[in-house]
Amino acid sequence: MKKRILFLAAVLLFAVLLFFWKEKFFSQKGEGPTATSTPAPEVPHVLKNAWILSSGEDRITFFFEGQEYTLMTKGKIQGALSDCVGDITVQEETILSLVLKPDKVIAKVLRVDEESIELEGYGVLALAEDFKVYRLYDGVAEEPSGKLLVGSSENEFVLEDGKICASLLRHEPEFRTIRVLIGTEGYRGYYHSAVEVTADCGYTVTCGEKKERFKAGEICRFTSESFREAQGRRIITPEQPEGKITICNLKRAGGTPAYRGTLEVEARNDGLLVINEVTLEEYLYAVVPSEMPSTFHKEALKAQAICARSYAYTELLANRYAEYGAHVDDSIACQVYNNIGESEAAVLAVKDTYGQVLFHQGKVAQCYYFSTSSGYTTSVEDVWENAEELSYLSGKLHEIKEQGAGGGSQTQAEEPDDAAMARFLNGEVTTYDSESPWYRWQTFLPLETLDQTVETALKTRYATVPEQILTYDETSDTFCSKAIGEVGAIKSIRVEKRGTGGIVTELLVIGEKGVFLVKNEYNIRTVLAPMQELIYRKKGESVNGATLLPSAFIVLQKGICREQTGYLITGGGYGHGVGMSQYGADAMARSGLSCEEIMEEYYPGTEIGFIYGSNS
Repeated sequence: MKKRILFLAAVLLFAVLLFFWKEKFFSQKGEGPTATSTPAPEVPHVLKNAWILSSGEDRITFFFEGQEYTLMTKGKIQGALSDCVGDITVQEETILSLVLKPDKVIAKVLRVDEESIELEGYGVLALAEDFKVYRLYDGVAEEPSGKLLVGSSENEFVLEDGKICASLLRHEPEFRTIRVLIGTEGYRGYYHSAVEVTADCGYTVTCGEKKERFKAGEICRFTSESFREAQGRRIITPEQPEGKITICNLKRAGGTPAYRGTLEVEARNDGLLVINEVTLEEYLYAVVPSEMPSTFHKEALKAQAICARSYAYTELLANRYAEYGAHVDDSIACQVYNNIGESEAAVLAVKDTYGQVLFHQGKVAQCYYFSTSSGYTTSVEDVWENAEELSYLSGKLHEIKEQGAGGGSQTQAEEPDDAAMARFLNGEVTTYDSESPWYRWQTFLPLETLDQTVETALKTRYATVPEQILTYDETSDTFCSKAIGEVGAIKSIRVEKRGTGGIVTELLVIGEKGVFLVKNEYNIRTVLAPMQELIYRKKGESVNGATLLPSAFIVLQKGICREQTGYLITGGGYGHGVGMSQYGADAMARSGLSCEEIMEEYYPGTEIGFIYGSNS
């Protein structure tokens, strides 16, 4: 009993000592609820590249990282401060010092990447570690560097030690020119091994302060070697306003292409980049005939011009090609440009719609378009993953009414099953696209061919969009994104999901060695591409195979053709199916609809507006 009492006493003594030790420890550290010591002084910190709004005798108001602050200064301020950038040292909510950065330049932006900006007349300048972009119209806001638009000539840049520490956007951008990245032969890439140019009038080649004049028809050749001899981009400018520059060693569908505006040739590690800077209107002169046959009705061509101008303007603001110093490229990745030369009808359509774009709720609309519909258009979210749902791109049936003129059905298309889709494709509904050669088509894919092509297509698309090419995992009983292994012989291919108008949005591929879920119509069209097979169009004529199925408005039927087992694919339309059908627009125009009525048919709820200022 005595030992037990002594043991309990020892435990109690240990607990008391531990309590007092903890009290002392936390008191010394300033931690815990019983801390009583004075906190250590706040360490001064520097707010790099803050925007100074105003100052008083003993205070400064500034904007930094999305917030406006007014802090007292340690000493008196001599003179008023405003509209400038500086580093502010702050301690305990008091400004200890301010270092202003008065060195500024105004220059045109030629290209932008994550580490530098190239300014016309100043070359490539590195970005400071704490680089800021301030929008100064409609209030003050800090913007991401992606808002620094290529081609903009009114941006103000604040410099320090040869680096750009801030960009000041004082005006809402207004673009009258567009910078087009010119692809190589067959649009296989952007980097040219050599560039040979001439012009239909005298022209100059400028490199920095040096200018060299060439006569009309005289050829100037650029290679990477010539750039090693003299650094800097070359700017080729015709001496006549209507003059055109020809790239002699480049071929397009319409022959050797000639370009309005100026050409810039820049050397990079991978080769030469070519940029065509041209007015937005003149750019459309060569987009409209490349995207729509010039034989189409003038109202359809006008609709195409408005769509193309709207699309180009949204691309100007998107800045997707900033690292190349461009707004768009000249391929189907954006809008096809100068693949077919200018035509009188196309130029007239552009002039008749000068500056006109589609607006929706005060913003320029996303004007997607494509060749031919199946009769239905589809919704934007059914084609591009994570796309914002837009009421004017929701998809519908474009049926010709008995009265002839007037819009098609406003009824939203359901998501039909295979049988309903087959009935529609084989039915007798008369739509505006009915006379297009691509309105209905068929192709047959033998299993022997699919065994060879599907695995390659899955791996290719997985490398680009891994989240859209999924593999079935037996352990978790789910589809997940992982590297594509062997597919094996194809056992089954079936439609898993459809979207508006019946477009296929998910395709299941079952192979002997794996099961795969393919999402997105472009991936589906790639996996089912009839590369080695004929495609039979509406009137029975055949077309050689392609690297992409004409559309994803399809039904699949397994069967035997020419003693081969495979899949008969019956489809409708050509293209992604979002927005305006070009063949449909032509038919509408020929039935008496105006350009404005065509726009309302394909983009309901939008209105035509003007993108240029009143002094245009």
